[in-house]
Amino acid sequence: MNPDEPTVALSGWGRASHRQGLVRRPVSDEDLVRVVRSASHLTVRGAGRSYGDAALPESGTVLDMTGHDRVLSFDEGIGVIVVEAGAVLADLVDQTLPLGWLLPVLPGTARITVGGAIASDVHGKNHPGAGSFGQHVVWLSLLHPDGTTSEVSAVQDPDAFWATIGGMGLTGVVLQAAIQLQRVETGWASQRRRRTRSLDETIDVLRELATRQELDPNLHVVAWLDAHAPGRRLGRGVIDESRPAGLAELPASLQRLPDRRRVTARRAMRSLPGPGVVFGATIAAASAARWHLAGAHDWGLLPLTSALCPLDRADFWPAAFGRRGLIQYQFAIPADATEVLLRVLACLLGRRMAPALATLKNLGFGTAGPLSFPIPGWTLALDLPARWVQDGDSLRTIDAMVAEAGGRVYLAKDSVVDPALIPTMYPRLETWRRTQARLDPGRRLTSALAQRLDLLP
Repeated sequence: MNPDEPTVALSGWGRASHRQGLVRRPVSDEDLVRVVRSASHLTVRGAGRSYGDAALPESGTVLDMTGHDRVLSFDEGIGVIVVEAGAVLADLVDQTLPLGWLLPVLPGTARITVGGAIASDVHGKNHPGAGSFGQHVVWLSLLHPDGTTSEVSAVQDPDAFWATIGGMGLTGVVLQAAIQLQRVETGWASQRRRRTRSLDETIDVLRELATRQELDPNLHVVAWLDAHAPGRRLGRGVIDESRPAGLAELPASLQRLPDRRRVTARRAMRSLPGPGVVFGATIAAASAARWHLAGAHDWGLLPLTSALCPLDRADFWPAAFGRRGLIQYQFAIPADATEVLLRVLACLLGRRMAPALATLKNLGFGTAGPLSFPIPGWTLALDLPARWVQDGDSLRTIDAMVAEAGGRVYLAKDSVVDPALIPTMYPRLETWRRTQARLDPGRRLTSALAQRLDLLP
């Protein structure tokens, strides 16, 4: 890095992790190759929606890929779209939904790039049936640190392909990807909501729905948990069950597509001063109100993206946590380890660290990606004020619970996990390291996450 060049202050979406970096945002392919070849160390960044430090530099150059966002081709007959890695999922939805096609996997926010979705191997609320994002990537083009490119797929250099799926941007720069979309008839979702009165009841309902999800990739399920209710009510929840609505389900008053009028550029809210508005008393009050006001209902209609991507209606969320921001601690555990869910919630409640948001989802089959997050079972995501967590020590007990149960944390969200547990949580880490070393023999690809967790060989 040239010391005379100005650096830019960067953070994760949770605003708890910060770094200074020299940012390059090339638009032409020639400039992109020039930046990659000339950087001594390189961190690849997309839309910056990772909660923690996955797209932050420890040193060197930050490669901002948002200038490469074109749709290169779309076969409307079979639904295969070829896009550049900087394309944002929400923009792809805007373009393909009117044509009757939808991305088969959408995470809680659609404001992430295709490259970020691949690097994190994101999952949605339909994972038991649809799998994760990488399983719908037909092929991808990878730019290597020496400036050469290669096309990889599950057939052509599968080791490089699956190391890149979930590889946190550390195997090369994704340039382009071909993605298989799914057919939909409308831009609406049909949703049913129900309430549960305990964690056991929540788990029972989710298990029943998981059986249906395995047979239906269009069934999306998520449970919000009340992590502040004491005693037997701990883990009571609100479960939303959604699926794309067909034309026959729409009343005559509704058009096939909702009137989106989505603002493409939004100004991020400033963080509220001090601790913001998220602390124990407000969490308890908001949790109780949410559960009591969430009336159960049979199937109703709402815009499809509202059902699948609720975070896109919550741009204010990180700002509410004050200047220290928030961390999201998301982990997965096997299907038979449900007691860990109650132990984690009870541990946090006992320490007066009940999360401001807790969501539970079913996970289905995993992928061939050695660093891909999903494993068959459950995933619990917890939003916590960063000021509650000092260097991760406050969550070390939970790290151990997760690892002992055969679980893992989600690297795309992580800020605080015990680095010593990563080889246990990701038992194929050495397999990934061998492929990463082949793809980046000069050890030039890096990130703050990679350095903190000692991921690289």
